[in-house]
Amino acid sequence: MACSTIELLNILGKKWDATILEEINENEGINFDKLLSLNPNIYPKTLNKALKDLIKTNLITKNIFYKNKIKRSEYKMTDAGKELISIFESFKNNIKCNNSDGIKDCRTCEKGPNSNNLMGRHLIKTEKDL
Repeated sequence: MACSTIELLNILGKKWDATILEEINENEGINFDKLLSLNPNIYPKTLNKALKDLIKTNLITKNIFYKNKIKRSEYKMTDAGKELISIFESFKNNIKCNNSDGIKDCRTCEKGPNSNNLMGRHLIKTEKDL
């Protein structure tokens, strides 16, 4: 595997990165405080580190601007980030998930595409495996 692939997998394997990517994708131009409020279980230091890692891998950008002489920043998806999101969405639409009712189609599961868990950490088997 290429070094960049390994680096990307290391980033996306972290607990919050996929959720943060999904929030930024759904809320273009979102700021740090809004990301924090949407994910109350994440510590600010953890969010800051995750954002830096996602910027480093060119999945998101941080835009700094001034509004009423106050420095502001916002996060946006890059084209690479948007492409990765579409790949994850395609992946999620073709897998099964495990919830309290057993195995279900991820498209209808409460932990599926509409949840805050883009990577589907609850996923256990693909169609092929069943």
